[in-house]
Amino acid sequence: MMSGNELQFGLICLGVLAIVGVLIFNFYQDRRSRKHAEQAFRSTHHDVLLDDNGEPSIPPAPGGRMEPGLPRSPAAAGMASAGTANTPRPVLARATQPELPGDEHMIDCVVAIDAPAGVSCSALFAAQLEVMSGFARSLHWYGWDDAENQWIEIDAHTPGSLNRAQVTLQLADRQGCIANNELERFYTQLQRVCDQFLAVPRLPQRAEVLQRAGDLDKFCSDVDIQIAINLVASSVPFVGTKLRGLAEAAGLVLGSDGAYHQRDEVGNVQFTLTNLEPLPFTPEQLRHLQSKGVVLSLDIPRTLNPAHTFDRMIAFAQHLADALDGVLVDDNNVPLSERSISLIRSQIYQFELQMERQAIPAGSPMALRLFA
Repeated sequence: MMSGNELQFGLICLGVLAIVGVLIFNFYQDRRSRKHAEQAFRSTHHDVLLDDNGEPSIPPAPGGRMEPGLPRSPAAAGMASAGTANTPRPVLARATQPELPGDEHMIDCVVAIDAPAGVSCSALFAAQLEVMSGFARSLHWYGWDDAENQWIEIDAHTPGSLNRAQVTLQLADRQGCIANNELERFYTQLQRVCDQFLAVPRLPQRAEVLQRAGDLDKFCSDVDIQIAINLVASSVPFVGTKLRGLAEAAGLVLGSDGAYHQRDEVGNVQFTLTNLEPLPFTPEQLRHLQSKGVVLSLDIPRTLNPAHTFDRMIAFAQHLADALDGVLVDDNNVPLSERSISLIRSQIYQFELQMERQAIPAGSPMALRLFA
């Protein structure tokens, strides 16, 4: 028979063997579970975020825009697989901001506006009318038409929406150039309009804008010249009805400002005929007019081909002098000689060349705005 100590020792050994058996069984089950999990979730696809050789293929959304990628260096390109080395990916460049049509923006402060969320054209125009009213200078709004691939001027009736816009403020005119406080007001109010539509204006540097405005103002001062030729009566005053007949026969038209205007084919004034006395011409007044003289004048910066137009004005003035028995004189009442007329023509031509060198030709749309 087994003693008590032997029985106790035997039970302890059986307990230890049982525990070891349980541990071995658990270890076996754990390994088996891991192997099944690895087989179930194993993937043969490359991870495009971790694998250098992977090239994700993500087509752009219909009508969307793909952001440009950066070109890879030669070292990085050498690490690519042979399959991708033969078919390099094109590097896309962001399109530059298209410029406004024509060259008129040369005399404006132009602010580009990005509206990623889109904005209604009519809503934008209405908002700027409310916030930015009161500007004495020329202010215009343009929107980029994606369908037509061009800029269109925005007004209260412009349909559709836009993601890009531009606003222009004229920098100078005959009253002078834009001042710092005026530019500050323009920037502040423009920002208020943009904030309403989550749009972002790209405001030019103020110092640069003010410098351009000052240069334009100096240019305007240098070429802002009007030429006036007086035709005075030699003996008897000019009769209004005869003067009217001669002017209208030459194609001049009486305007609401009390002056006769000679216009070109598109309606721009070439030269004017006014009363030397402080009394405007009217149809009623011309019936009884007895005038001591008339004035023929030409506005150089607002006239196409001013030197040539001056010759036409002089020819008409001499025609009037012959018909009305008058004399052409300058502001000092000195008769004009052929030499004097030639010197005036030469000076006009120099001003004409100066404007062309500035890329603002006399009589051009830009010149008409600057010298309004």
